[in-house]
Amino acid sequence: MIRTLLPLLALAFCPLFVQGETSVSLAENNPAYDSLIIQHRGRLKPFLSFAQELTASLTGRTSVSVSKLGKISSRQLILSLWLQPAGWENEPIILVEDPALRKTLNLAPDTRHFPPRLLATQPQLADLTRQAEVARVAGPHTEIPHLAAAAQTVTLRLRLFSSLVSGEAFRMIPPPAASPADAPWSPAKASTPPAQLLELQKSASISPSKIQLEVAYLKFHPFRLSWITWLLSSIVLLAAGRKKDSSLLSLGSALAWLGLFLLIAGFAIRIWISGRPPVTNMYESILWVAFGAGLFAVIFSIRHRTSIYLLAASPIIILSLIASDLQPAVLDPSLNPLVPVLRSNFWLTTHVLTITLSYGAFALATALAHFLIIRSIRSKTLPSLDDAWLLHLYRCLQIGVFLLAVGVILGGVWANYSWGRFWDWDPKETWALIALMAYIILLHGRLGGWWGGYGLAVGSIASFLTILMAWYGVNFVLGKGLHSYGFGNGGQLYVGLFALIEIIFLIYSIIRRPRPS
Repeated sequence: MIRTLLPLLALAFCPLFVQGETSVSLAENNPAYDSLIIQHRGRLKPFLSFAQELTASLTGRTSVSVSKLGKISSRQLILSLWLQPAGWENEPIILVEDPALRKTLNLAPDTRHFPPRLLATQPQLADLTRQAEVARVAGPHTEIPHLAAAAQTVTLRLRLFSSLVSGEAFRMIPPPAASPADAPWSPAKASTPPAQLLELQKSASISPSKIQLEVAYLKFHPFRLSWITWLLSSIVLLAAGRKKDSSLLSLGSALAWLGLFLLIAGFAIRIWISGRPPVTNMYESILWVAFGAGLFAVIFSIRHRTSIYLLAASPIIILSLIASDLQPAVLDPSLNPLVPVLRSNFWLTTHVLTITLSYGAFALATALAHFLIIRSIRSKTLPSLDDAWLLHLYRCLQIGVFLLAVGVILGGVWANYSWGRFWDWDPKETWALIALMAYIILLHGRLGGWWGGYGLAVGSIASFLTILMAWYGVNFVLGKGLHSYGFGNGGQLYVGLFALIEIIFLIYSIIRRPRPS
């Protein structure tokens, strides 16, 4: 059955194929489509959200470059696939991100996007997809070969493309009193003016204000504006430190507070639209860590009247939000409903939010540790016990350890509530415990005199690698255990590169450690 899937897809595209070169054309780029109500992935959503999610699924981006047309938006792409599908089967819009799969299929190694027509006629892709399906049917403990899993992902993209050009992917909400002839919506009715479609959907069982707010959220990009604001804040604060200008210092602090406000506003909108806390996936987890780092930085900067916290938080927030903004295929930004096991669970919400908030405190401590080590190497002196930067670092570590310990305990309560046991040595549980023990040893080692301030800074960076493993590694590398709803794929190169840079920096900091005077 699966073996014949791709040839059947190729036959499905045959009505669209023409001899010779085929040029594509764009449907009308009318913003009035953005607020049309679509039923998709278990919820009602505006067409703009639907278009961005499907564009990311197909191409790995929220916009795409097309030959002879240049860069087009997700709205233009999805409308064109639906209303004017001819020629799109020859456009390189399907993402094949795995290099090994591209090599196996004899595809060009220097590009990641290929035409649906080319992929649909690849017999090896069908064979690998069949292997993945057989492994999935065999049970949850059967390991799916890497190439087979990658091929199945590409096949799902081909299926999505086919459903878009046929109109099957579109499930618009008809009027409640519609006759059977009027529902469901079909591609033939796409010629109805958007204003009339909007009029028909006024009686849909969803708040119009919620639909309009989601459209505004997607266009406003509060998280993107937040990292831009934090970037401006760091530039101003650095200038203020060099010039010792109090007015610039106030401006830089105000920009950081504005960046935090944008983060809070973005979360508030997502929570109101989705009706759930931000505990679904890695995308929301990264945003929450960035929020935690920003929150602690602003609070500590006000409490201790220093901008060092804001400067330390800036790279964390900027890199986190840029990563979440530029990798929609890996970090899914869609507002999907919670899976059944996660619904109506107070302990889950408090556990996840507390754990990831501790990651924000540890990330801030790691940034402060970098500052402290670089300053010590440049000045060739070790930090004293009453060094202000060392006290800032120690405070962040204390907050992080407290939150992580509470989060692990709450995780045990949730596990007992959901699975009937407090602890089962699941990989996620095990690595959370390893991370907690690493930081407890770090703090106790300082109190016991095993290492001084410089050692505490080095240990903070090393311990954060255990957080990285518990946070990302278990979900995206191991992919084992009962926490399967948090599993994902992608980004290993970037995270591995980050870990390698940190290890090199640790070796450098140990080699260049200043000698005691």
